[in-house]
Amino acid sequence: MPYWVGITGGSASGKTFFLQALQKALPENLVTFLSTDHYYKDRHLIPPDADGKINFDTPAAIDVDKLYQDLLALRQGRPVYQREYTFNNPLLTPRMLEFSPAPVLIAEGLFLFYWAPIRELFDLRVFIEAPEPYRFIKRLERDERERGYERSHIIEQYLTQVLPAYEQYVAPLQRYAHIVIQNNYGDLSPAIDLMVHHLSVVAKGAIS
Repeated sequence: MPYWVGITGGSASGKTFFLQALQKALPENLVTFLSTDHYYKDRHLIPPDADGKINFDTPAAIDVDKLYQDLLALRQGRPVYQREYTFNNPLLTPRMLEFSPAPVLIAEGLFLFYWAPIRELFDLRVFIEAPEPYRFIKRLERDERERGYERSHIIEQYLTQVLPAYEQYVAPLQRYAHIVIQNNYGDLSPAIDLMVHHLSVVAKGAIS
């Protein structure tokens, strides 16, 4: 049986950084990495919030049916394909991504533990907890640098959508985690080293 790890936490808490660090450290042929960012619905399919704005920070923004079916297919040993999510950047052309079965699967996403059938697929569930000032600052820096958003837009979105969604949907998911990692302003190296060692042992055991 493959060994599956799920990683969740608030926006800009360090999930993607953690995933990328594992990706660099673990053998490529033994691990499949999957981000639920690629399962966001098209804008016109996401229900607007009370103010009539599209809100990407709720579970309703994720194509949960496609995500679940793809995870089941991977469990059964079949590769799956999903269009790349480019954060609605009109200058980028989405690629078709292939996710292949492997002895270890590591998935990350805001709402990964929100749906019980999906949550229960994971052998190890990890929640990355970061203090509120850190999450806001990292989100502000990231969205300005990587996505070209205006600072005023980032702040408004954080206060009206991101933070309320975290408190309502994401923070309660911590109770489903086997491990809670405290991201104290970016120092994740001890947790990364521990996870790399654990998964290396698991992956070698799966193919021996």
